[in-house]
Amino acid sequence: MGAGIQQPPVQQGDSAMNALLDLLRVLYEPEAVFQRVRARPRFLIPFLGLAVVQVVIGIINLPFLKAALQAQMAQRAAGGPDPSQFAFIGLFVVPIIIGVALVISAFILWVLVSLVGGEGKFATLLSVATYASVPTVILLAIVGTVVLRIQGPQGLTSPADMQPALGLDLLIPATGFLGAVLKAINPFSIWGLVLTAIGVSTTHQLPKRSGYTVATISFVIGLLIAGAFGALGAGR
Repeated sequence: MGAGIQQPPVQQGDSAMNALLDLLRVLYEPEAVFQRVRARPRFLIPFLGLAVVQVVIGIINLPFLKAALQAQMAQRAAGGPDPSQFAFIGLFVVPIIIGVALVISAFILWVLVSLVGGEGKFATLLSVATYASVPTVILLAIVGTVVLRIQGPQGLTSPADMQPALGLDLLIPATGFLGAVLKAINPFSIWGLVLTAIGVSTTHQLPKRSGYTVATISFVIGLLIAGAFGALGAGR
């Protein structure tokens, strides 16, 4: 009887660990991961995993962020507060931004799945968005950290330069709206698009064509949002 009472916590612990391990497994066996998501949507545990990785990477990159903020401040009129003194606040802000972005992404997917004839399940699509974000939230951040270490803080003029040119911005240097859009089109974001397509089609039992249609439209909407923020940043 006592052993039966102790069994559920063990199973819950295993489930939490599997949810974390699926952040890695989704990179090489996405269909199996999304089959598990279809049976049981999971958001909190994988999101916390993403957040922890982002905080660790943020701590590693904190000296570069301070250098970028100081360079940006030097280009503006003197007399204002030094923003580099508050750079550590970004360690807590970034996970919140990621969480909001995932919720928005899941809402967009929910609308699009409904439009292509599926029965959109928001909790499931929130899980899909979370696991599909691994290439951009984790891998891109790790590669960017390595590139920053190689290049050094020279050439950093603003926090936007913290992400090195790894996409179409390598071929077509630009700023503002176009620059943000080109920067967002990179191998890691395309990988995320493919994972989203697999996740949508697997969890909602849709044809692969419908999955890729939903993922591609969602990707384009994301590019437009990124471009809008890029235009706002350039206008300041």
